[in-house]
Amino acid sequence: MMKTFFPILCLTVAFLSNGCGAVTDPIPNSPAPVWNVEQYYLPLKNIGASITYCRKTQTTIDTIKMTMQGNDDSGLMLGNQYCYTTDLSKTNSRLFDYYFTMNDSEAYTLGKLSCGQTDKYWLDLKAPLTVGQTWSFSNSNGSYYVTNTYTAKVTRRGVTMKMPDGKVYDDVAEIIYASKSGDTTVKWFAKGTGLIYSTSKNPDSDFGKEMRIVNQ
Repeated sequence: MMKTFFPILCLTVAFLSNGCGAVTDPIPNSPAPVWNVEQYYLPLKNIGASITYCRKTQTTIDTIKMTMQGNDDSGLMLGNQYCYTTDLSKTNSRLFDYYFTMNDSEAYTLGKLSCGQTDKYWLDLKAPLTVGQTWSFSNSNGSYYVTNTYTAKVTRRGVTMKMPDGKVYDDVAEIIYASKSGDTTVKWFAKGTGLIYSTSKNPDSDFGKEMRIVNQ
């Protein structure tokens, strides 16, 4: 049976005016392992598909739209992973291309550095997705991330998540990424959608202090 957890909006006006929401659920869930992480990642192969996020940074709250562009024009493959391009934009303003690699067993965020300029840096997902699964990666020169070694851990999988706007996502995985320096990033991935929510202590994180899906 899936467990439901909710993004909790604090009752204080200050928080409501300065954030996208928050998530809490102290009890992990442990369904059968998932061996194909593509099911939980962004729809990178679906050219033209888009996802809109509310993003909170150190100083502002804005809206970011990510549109899938398909395989990178260079056709570069990193190991057995294709490289994919997405277009990031704000209202009436294109920001930049943003890159990812993915196969059935691993999914990486490359960031603003194109596929031909970088190795794999931020290892978002790694099979099997099951509660307690861990992996480590060195994030050297990753776009907007400090150089560090991170350990990721699957802390929830198979839960149902209700967003502040009432939208419900089933079969959600929660991943916590932590470094020895104290930097912690948490991301929630929903099956069939990809990233739906993230928080980070790192002020230079590409996705800001908080990022929440608002439309797809």
